[in-house]
Amino acid sequence: MLERGQQTYPEPAIQLPLDDWLYEARPVPSCQVCQEAAVELEKAKKAHKANARFDAARTIRMHPHEDES
Repeated sequence: MLERGQQTYPEPAIQLPLDDWLYEARPVPSCQVCQEAAVELEKAKKAHKANARFDAARTIRMHPHEDES
């Protein structure tokens, strides 16, 4: 049986730095797609639009470049 005042749940949730992980993107300077997505990423960041930020960052990270094998 529980004692009065006994904690029955884990410690408070921790806040993980998901922004760094989700929105990290390094645009290639010579790539037009990267540059356009970087502009969209900055606009979305200023407008506090998380989904648009993620989409732009994903575009920068995931689209192929000609010099990749």
